[in-house]
Amino acid sequence: MKSQNIPKELHHLNELVKEWGINDDCYRDEKIEESTTENLFVFVQTLTEQDLILINKWLSDEKEMALCTNEYINFTCFLMAYDYSKAVIKSRIN
Repeated sequence: MKSQNIPKELHHLNELVKEWGINDDCYRDEKIEESTTENLFVFVQTLTEQDLILINKWLSDEKEMALCTNEYINFTCFLMAYDYSKAVIKSRIN
C-alpha cells in the first residue's frame, strides 16, 4: 500500500489493513471463519471509535470514491472484515 494515498491519521492501521483488508470476499470470509474467537476479538478491539469515524469519513468522500485507489479498496474491505468479525464473534458466543 502507498502511504501517500492514505490519510496520515490512519497510517497506524496499515499493517492491520494489509492483514484483514483482503479484496476477495471468499478469502476474507475464510480467514475470518478460520480465525479463533480470541484473534477476532483482538482484531475488533484494536480499532477505536475515532479510527472508525476517520475511516468512514475518508471512505465517504466523493472525490476519494471517484479515485478508488487500491488503498481505498483495501480500507473498504478492512471495514467489511471488521463488521463480519463482530458478527462471527457474536454467533460463536450465543
